Amino acid sequence: MPSESWIAPDDVPALAAEATALIDATLSRLPEADRAAFWASVRKCYNTPYNDPKPRALPRLQVSEASEAAGPAPADGPSLSTLAAPALASVMAALPGVFSAEPHAA
Repeated sequence: MPSESWIAPDDVPALAAEATALIDATLSRLPEADRAAFWASVRKCYNTPYNDPKPRALPRLQVSEASEAAGPAPADGPSLSTLAAPALASVMAALPGVFSAEPHAA
Protein backbone atom coordinates (compact mmCIF):
# COMPACT_ATOMS: atom_id res chain seq x y z
CA MET A 1 0.00 0.00 0.00
CA PRO A 2 1.58 3.29 -1.02
CA SER A 3 1.87 5.91 1.65
CA GLU A 4 1.73 9.64 1.20
CA SER A 5 4.94 11.54 1.77
CA TRP A 6 6.18 15.08 1.43
CA ILE A 7 9.57 13.72 0.34
CA ALA A 8 10.18 13.73 -3.38
CA PRO A 9 11.90 10.57 -4.67
CA ASP A 10 14.78 12.67 -6.00
CA ASP A 11 15.41 14.11 -2.50
CA VAL A 12 15.74 10.72 -0.76
CA PRO A 13 19.52 10.20 -1.22
CA ALA A 14 20.39 13.69 0.04
CA LEU A 15 18.04 13.42 3.03
CA ALA A 16 19.36 9.96 3.88
CA ALA A 17 22.94 11.21 3.78
CA GLU A 18 22.04 14.17 6.01
CA ALA A 19 20.25 11.92 8.50
CA THR A 20 23.18 9.50 8.54
CA ALA A 21 25.60 12.37 9.19
CA LEU A 22 23.46 13.64 12.09
CA ILE A 23 23.22 10.18 13.64
CA ASP A 24 26.97 9.63 13.19
CA ALA A 25 27.65 12.96 14.90
CA THR A 26 25.49 11.88 17.84
CA LEU A 27 27.18 8.48 17.99
CA SER A 28 30.67 9.99 17.82
CA ARG A 29 30.96 9.85 21.63
CA LEU A 30 30.73 6.04 21.48
CA PRO A 31 33.58 3.67 20.63
CA GLU A 32 33.81 2.42 17.04
CA ALA A 33 32.58 -1.07 18.00
CA ASP A 34 29.40 0.39 19.52
CA ARG A 35 28.76 2.56 16.45
CA ALA A 36 29.22 -0.46 14.20
CA ALA A 37 26.82 -2.47 16.39
CA PHE A 38 24.24 0.33 16.17
CA TRP A 39 24.36 0.45 12.38
CA ALA A 40 24.29 -3.35 12.18
CA SER A 41 21.11 -3.38 14.25
CA VAL A 42 19.55 -0.69 12.05
CA ARG A 43 20.40 -2.67 8.91
CA LYS A 44 18.98 -5.84 10.47
CA CYS A 45 15.78 -4.03 11.49
CA TYR A 46 15.14 -2.52 8.08
CA ASN A 47 16.06 -5.69 6.20
CA THR A 48 13.69 -7.84 8.26
CA PRO A 49 10.36 -8.49 6.57
CA TYR A 50 7.28 -7.32 8.42
CA ASN A 51 5.25 -10.40 7.58
CA ASP A 52 5.88 -13.77 9.16
CA PRO A 53 7.55 -16.21 6.81
CA LYS A 54 5.42 -18.94 5.31
CA PRO A 55 5.61 -22.11 7.42
CA ARG A 56 7.93 -24.76 6.07
CA ALA A 57 6.76 -28.29 5.53
CA LEU A 58 8.03 -30.61 8.24
CA PRO A 59 9.82 -33.77 7.14
CA ARG A 60 7.71 -36.90 7.41
CA LEU A 61 8.92 -39.96 9.26
CA GLN A 62 9.04 -42.95 6.95
CA VAL A 63 7.25 -45.84 8.67
CA SER A 64 7.01 -49.23 7.04
CA GLU A 65 3.60 -50.87 6.67
CA ALA A 66 4.73 -53.89 8.72
CA SER A 67 5.51 -51.75 11.76
CA GLU A 68 2.17 -49.93 11.48
CA ALA A 69 0.28 -53.23 11.39
CA ALA A 70 2.14 -54.54 14.44
CA GLY A 71 1.17 -51.52 16.52
CA PRO A 72 3.35 -49.72 19.04
CA ALA A 73 6.35 -51.58 20.36
CA PRO A 74 6.07 -52.74 23.98
CA ALA A 75 8.12 -50.73 26.43
CA ASP A 76 11.20 -52.41 27.80
CA GLY A 77 11.77 -52.24 31.54
CA PRO A 78 9.49 -51.24 34.40
CA SER A 79 6.54 -48.94 33.89
CA LEU A 80 6.29 -45.44 35.33
CA SER A 81 3.71 -46.49 37.91
CA THR A 82 6.05 -49.21 39.18
CA LEU A 83 8.88 -46.70 39.58
CA ALA A 84 6.72 -43.97 41.14
CA ALA A 85 4.86 -46.16 43.66
CA PRO A 86 7.62 -46.17 46.35
CA ALA A 87 8.15 -42.42 46.07
CA LEU A 88 4.42 -41.73 46.25
CA ALA A 89 4.06 -44.03 49.28
CA SER A 90 6.88 -42.22 51.11
CA VAL A 91 5.32 -38.81 50.42
CA MET A 92 1.91 -39.95 51.64
CA ALA A 93 3.46 -41.49 54.76
CA ALA A 94 5.23 -38.20 55.54
CA LEU A 95 1.90 -36.34 55.53
CA PRO A 96 -0.25 -38.18 58.08
CA GLY A 97 -3.93 -37.35 58.04
CA VAL A 98 -3.78 -35.36 54.82
CA PHE A 99 -4.48 -38.37 52.61
CA SER A 100 -6.66 -40.32 55.00
CA ALA A 101 -9.30 -42.73 53.79
CA GLU A 102 -12.04 -40.49 55.20
CA PRO A 103 -12.57 -37.38 52.99
CA HIS A 104 -14.07 -35.19 55.74
CA ALA A 105 -12.75 -34.29 59.17
CA ALA A 106 -14.60 -35.90 62.02
